[in-house]
Amino acid sequence: KQICISTTQMEESANDSKEAIKENVLLQITNGSQMIKFEKDPHAAFALIIDGKGLTYALEDDMKFQFLSLAVECASVICCRVSPKQKALVTRLVKEGTGRTTLAIGDGANDVGMIQEADIGVGISGCEGMQAVMASDFAVAQFRFLERLLLVHGHWCYKRIAHMICYFFYKNIVFGLT
Repeated sequence: KQICISTTQMEESANDSKEAIKENVLLQITNGSQMIKFEKDPHAAFALIIDGKGLTYALEDDMKFQFLSLAVECASVICCRVSPKQKALVTRLVKEGTGRTTLAIGDGANDVGMIQEADIGVGISGCEGMQAVMASDFAVAQFRFLERLLLVHGHWCYKRIAHMICYFFYKNIVFGLT
């Protein structure tokens, strides 16, 4: 099920002020939260779709936490026609609002801000240039290599860290006992 937040209906009438557009976006966010809350099927998946102009209002200080709570409840969030700054702001909002580790994947110069704001950045080299690769923590040549990077290398990195922690405790116990 889709929850669409847009400002296209409000832009047609030029008489409306920014406050009216802002109230409309807030109403759409509230309606989306109500839709999720009153859903009878517990396994229903929701997708949140928001355009760049609607995201401008949703990221303002008085509305951003309502937008975050709606976004977290959805299975996927699609931001259409957004600027590079808005990508970075959404990444920062999710990182600071949820306290979880964020992963950003980008393939061009417009994704650099998002990659730098995330905890882990993956750049994909390609037609759009190498700016995303230069700003990222990991780089892959094509989108098809993402699965291997995340599943295989992520697994081995987790195992290495777990062994290092066990060794750290072992070393401190041995030094403490002697």
